[in-house]
Amino acid sequence: MKFFKTRFAWAVYILGAALVFLYILFPSDLLKEYLANRIHQAHPNLTVEIGRLKLGFPTALRLYDVSVYHSGWAIADLENLKISPNIVSLFLETTHISFQGNGYGGNFKGDMNIIRKADDGEMVIDADISGIQVDRLEALQAITTHRLSGILEGTLTVTTQLPRQALTGDLVLTDGKIELSPPLLAQKELTFDSIEAQLMFNGRSLTIEHCELIGNQLDGEVAGSIRFGNHLSSKTLDLTGNVRPHAEFAARLGNQIPKLLENNNWQTQGVAFNVKGPMESPTYTFY
Repeated sequence: MKFFKTRFAWAVYILGAALVFLYILFPSDLLKEYLANRIHQAHPNLTVEIGRLKLGFPTALRLYDVSVYHSGWAIADLENLKISPNIVSLFLETTHISFQGNGYGGNFKGDMNIIRKADDGEMVIDADISGIQVDRLEALQAITTHRLSGILEGTLTVTTQLPRQALTGDLVLTDGKIELSPPLLAQKELTFDSIEAQLMFNGRSLTIEHCELIGNQLDGEVAGSIRFGNHLSSKTLDLTGNVRPHAEFAARLGNQIPKLLENNNWQTQGVAFNVKGPMESPTYTFY
């Protein structure tokens, strides 16, 4: 019995020593380069930069200071990211990976499914986000000339079947503010309790399936699209919706919108509107 106990103790010691040396001597720089190259080969428009990489237990990679770019445009800047593959799925047609991390003052977690035998590089990512400070999102600030702040939470799904890629979101933004640039109807900013939106982005256009705003000055809904040209700085709006100014806000507007206020039902039915043209100088139509 003592002989077997001794052999077991030595086996545990050797295994422990091997794991310690693997952790200390883990080739993090080579793996960082390998991961970045693999992602770029599978998705040529994506570039990933990783500050640090560590091996985690059990069976996980911890990435720090991760930046993701799409065609040179920053779309994510994460403080840390933990990736944990399902070991059994590594030997199957579909690999399952779970992840979690922090960024932009909030956190996220989700799952990724990669179909390795698919010719079109099929991949599906589902993520839950919470506590995200939207004023720190470079990608959002690049889409609009208006400055948006608040706390974002919700779900995101990324689907890739090369060459098609799509991102859909069901999001809620709370305790926020929109700084209007240029001002609209002499108003420089709007504050709101919540904005709920269902969105889809395919790289060339952002489709707003539905967006509802509950604000301190007004309530409203909007739907439509923002189309991008060859350069992301070129954006064209095509939006329709309905806005219901609160009585105090409408009074402050005074004679700036007299025709709108001729409608006796504007407080209950609201005022329909349309926004079209370049984002820098769109045409507003109220009816």
